[in-house]
Amino acid sequence: MRQPIAHLDELKGMPSRGVVLPDGRSAFLVRVHGRISAFVNRCPHRQVPLNLPDGDFLESSRELIQCGVHGALFLPESGECVFGPCQGRSLEPLPVSVDAEGNIHLASE
Repeated sequence: MRQPIAHLDELKGMPSRGVVLPDGRSAFLVRVHGRISAFVNRCPHRQVPLNLPDGDFLESSRELIQCGVHGALFLPESGECVFGPCQGRSLEPLPVSVDAEGNIHLASE
């Protein structure tokens, strides 16, 4: 049976959350406008985790993903960089699915 990487309830109070994938990679989930998206936690500009130094993945309006190191902004739907030094590049997306109990799984599992 596949292991969930998170549950919808974990995104209620805080619309972003870091997770560790079954293969050990660091990833994160965001919930923007009711849609769940997942990405590998690595900025395409500096190859560092996006949630440094404070642990959050979204900018203050909670509409865009933000790199905490240099402020690049990414679309939560696609991971495309729309502001900053990595424009034209994207975060590595992870397809996810949500089951009837609210468990979030990697869609490829």
